[in-house]
Amino acid sequence: MEQQLKSNTIWFESPRVRLSNWRSFRNGLDTNNIYDVCHTVVEWWKMAPMSARTIDPVHSNTWPTPWEMLHSGEYCEDSLALGMGYTVFYANNSIDNELLYIYDKQKSIQRLCCLVDKKYLLNYSYGEISKLPADVHVSYSKKIADVIS
Repeated sequence: MEQQLKSNTIWFESPRVRLSNWRSFRNGLDTNNIYDVCHTVVEWWKMAPMSARTIDPVHSNTWPTPWEMLHSGEYCEDSLALGMGYTVFYANNSIDNELLYIYDKQKSIQRLCCLVDKKYLLNYSYGEISKLPADVHVSYSKKIADVIS
């Protein structure tokens, strides 16, 4: 319960405190169980306060670093996927981690998602881990390591 309370209030702290807490959070992840990492990361990021669009989901050269994102304190539906991808990468950069821009005509969904270990889709359904549906169109994909470098 304390971890839950901490993740609820962190977003309203100063930039320095948010950055420090993000560092502690990612360093505390046990990356031996990738599903548990994904679940914990989704739970942490779903508490971020949402605002209007803060990133262009298909132009990765304009994306902020994780430190810039956390410092600004502004997050949108697409930047949550970016934050999740950054968190997994900096917790363990050997975990396969890719950002996908997905268009699902049937569900009227168009958003940036994070695919971890080629099987766990983060940010497709808010606050949940999904599988990549076979009938969606991926119009953009980029390895998180390529975004960082």
